[in-house]
Amino acid sequence: MGKPSMLDFPQLADNYQNSDARLFLLDWDGTLTAIVGDPEAAVPTPTDIEVLDRLSSNPKNDLWIISGRNSAFLQKHLGCLGSVGLSAEHGAFVRLAHHTDWETMSPWADITWQETIMAIFEDYTAKTQGSWIERKSIAITWHYRNALPDIGLRSSKECKDQIEQCILQMPSNLEVINGKMCLEVRPKDLNKGVIVRSIIMSYGGRVAPPDFVLCMGDDVTDEDMFKAIWSSSLSPERCFTVSVGQGSRLTIASWSLPEPADVMDLLGKLAAAPMKVHSEL
Repeated sequence: MGKPSMLDFPQLADNYQNSDARLFLLDWDGTLTAIVGDPEAAVPTPTDIEVLDRLSSNPKNDLWIISGRNSAFLQKHLGCLGSVGLSAEHGAFVRLAHHTDWETMSPWADITWQETIMAIFEDYTAKTQGSWIERKSIAITWHYRNALPDIGLRSSKECKDQIEQCILQMPSNLEVINGKMCLEVRPKDLNKGVIVRSIIMSYGGRVAPPDFVLCMGDDVTDEDMFKAIWSSSLSPERCFTVSVGQGSRLTIASWSLPEPADVMDLLGKLAAAPMKVHSEL
């Protein structure tokens, strides 16, 4: 892991222009849209929808939005993008491009652990003003981005320690993840790397594998996507892994962009001129 260089747009543009099968793997919060105090306000603008629609409508492009959000949120705000594949809850649920139904990728039948974890999160919510719980179908997330920074960080460390001790006594195969101002408890085999590997494997022998890959994410959960790409048989020279956000977070991504506005600017340029892209970002 390290601190990646700023994305070399001329190099990316050259690869994009000279490719025939392009794969886009994009996180939502913190990547395509800014992190905000109220997660329900992190919705796409009409311009965002237009850019994503134009980019995904190119027959050479295969575009996926791979998010930790639940399927209801993605369907409500991004379901209009019929040419875009959607993945909810880090790969637990998937809506393929040009399909309307959501598929469950694995049963994860045992969710009895959720009540125990909920009790711990409820305890910390009660004593950490500004924090709240997001209960998903498979995972549970405790957000503290609206708490006082020192209190939120201290509570998150204490909460994480308590949950890790609790997990050791539980039969379920769980893990607790430090996200951006949140803690998430989920099954260990539920992560974005699993769905990315599935997407790459889906090419199989029926079509040529991607000769251009752009994968972008902003937090630790997106490292699983980057790992899946680097461990695949795809040509590394044709893969652009991009960590989004200011700061000093270490990552295995090769490149970086400062903020979601830069991501949308990049995608807008690719969508506007897919056969000829200007060499400035």
